[in-house]
Amino acid sequence: MSTFSHGSIDGRPVSFRLSEQSSSIDYKDLESKQTSSLPLNSVIATLPPAEGPDESTARILFLEHDNPNNLEVKLRCLEVSEIPGALWKSDQLVPPAHLALPADGDSNVHVVISTHSGTHAASLFFEHALKPLLSAISVTGYHVHKTQSTNSIIELSQAIFLPRAQAGTEQTIILLSGDGGLVDIIKVFSGVDENDSSDGKKFVPPRISLIPMGTGNAAANSTGLFKDATWGLSTLLRGKPRMLPLFQANFSPGSAYLTDEARRKEPLVSEFDRERSAAEVYGAVVLSWGMHASLVADSDTSHYRKFGAQRFQMAAKELLYPSDGSPTHQYCGRVTLIKKDPESGQAKEQVIDRECHMYVLATLVSQLEKGFTISPSSKPLDGQIHVVHFKPLSPDEAMGLMAKAYQGGQHVEDERVEYDAVERVRIQFNEDEETWRRVCVDGKVVIVEKGGWLEAKRSGRHLLDLMVPTWV
Repeated sequence: MSTFSHGSIDGRPVSFRLSEQSSSIDYKDLESKQTSSLPLNSVIATLPPAEGPDESTARILFLEHDNPNNLEVKLRCLEVSEIPGALWKSDQLVPPAHLALPADGDSNVHVVISTHSGTHAASLFFEHALKPLLSAISVTGYHVHKTQSTNSIIELSQAIFLPRAQAGTEQTIILLSGDGGLVDIIKVFSGVDENDSSDGKKFVPPRISLIPMGTGNAAANSTGLFKDATWGLSTLLRGKPRMLPLFQANFSPGSAYLTDEARRKEPLVSEFDRERSAAEVYGAVVLSWGMHASLVADSDTSHYRKFGAQRFQMAAKELLYPSDGSPTHQYCGRVTLIKKDPESGQAKEQVIDRECHMYVLATLVSQLEKGFTISPSSKPLDGQIHVVHFKPLSPDEAMGLMAKAYQGGQHVEDERVEYDAVERVRIQFNEDEETWRRVCVDGKVVIVEKGGWLEAKRSGRHLLDLMVPTWV
C-alpha cells in the first residue's frame, strides 16, 4: 500500500493512494471527510494538465458509478501532482486522429443518441459522461443526433452516413445504442453496392464506436467492451477499427418485418420487385427460429422493455409454461446444416434428423447478453457462424439448459445440445400459424410466409468497421 498524496477531484481537495491489492485508488474528501475508492478499470484516460507542459502532474479521467450496471454515471477528473507511471494511458493522441477536426473544419464525427434504447439512459450518459469527455480531450465541432422515432437511425444513415461513405469520406459514428442501432445502419448500407466506383469515388466504411445502451448488447459483450468499467469510452479513445463480419440471410420473397409491437408488417421485397427469388437481410449478431425468436418477438413491447434484460427471461417463462395451460410449442420444419469437411475442405450437407425443434440459433458472436455465453467457441470478429440447436424438451429441461449458458456456455457440453461451426444453414418452415414462423435477425423480427424458407451464410461484404479494444 502506497503512502497518501494530495490532489483534487473536480476542484475538491482529496488525499489519495494507489491500492495494488484492490486495483483501485482510495481517496478521502478533505472537506466532507468521506472516503471512497476509484476502481482502476474505470479510468478512461490520463492527460497532461491544460495549463502547461509540466509532466509531473496529470488529469485522470474516470467514470463514477455505484455498480457496473448503473448507467447514471458521471465523468470525474482527479488532478494529481504525482502518479505511478503504470496509470499513464500514454499510447494515444489527444484528441485521437479519428476524432480530430479535419483541416476544412467540417467534423466527420457523429454522436447518435438512441433515446429509447434499453432503459432510456443514452441521453443522460451523453450529458454526464461522453460530452464532458470530448470537451476534456478537445474534440470540437462534432454533430449530435438524437433519435425521434424508431426510424431515426435509418433516416440518418440514408441522408448522411451512406452518402459520405460513398463519397470516400472517413467517418466516426459514436453510437449510444443497443444492437438495434447497429442493425439499422447495416440495413441501409447493405442496400447498395459498396464496390461500385463508377463515379470515381472509393467507398469508405464508417468507424462505429459503440457505447452500449441496449438490454442485450451482444456486439459489445462479445468484443470486450465490458472488460473494463468505461462503457466503451476507453475503446473510443484507444481502440482500433476492425471489419465487422456479417451474415447474409435469404428469405422467401413473401417474408416481412414485423414492426410496431407486431401491429404492422413491412415486406422484405417491395410490390414492384416481386420477380426476385429471395429477399436479402444482413446481420452481425444472431439469426434464430424457435424459442429464442419467439421470446425476442414476444418481449419486444413497451411493457416488457421497462424490465431491461430481464424481459427475455420473463417472456421465456410464458413460452415454456403458457399461462393458458397449453403445452409448450414444438416448432416444425426441415433444418439443414452445410459444414466444411475438415479433411477434404468440401461442403457437406447434414439434414437434422427430426421434424420438430425447440431451439435453432445461428450466431457470429459469443454472448447475446452479459454472462449469457451462447457460443463459447466464437472469437471476436472471426466471422465464423456457429449453430446451437436442440429437440423439443420439457420446460424444466429447457430452462436448465439455458441456465447453463449463464455458466460460461456449459450448455454446449450437454448431450442434448448440438453445437456446430457451419458454412450455411437452411430452414424450410412447416407451420400453419404465423406465430411459429417468426425469425429473429439481430433483434428484428421477420415473419416467413406459409411454406416459406430461409438460408443464411457468411457475407464477405465490408460495410462497417467496429472500434474494438487493441487486444481483439
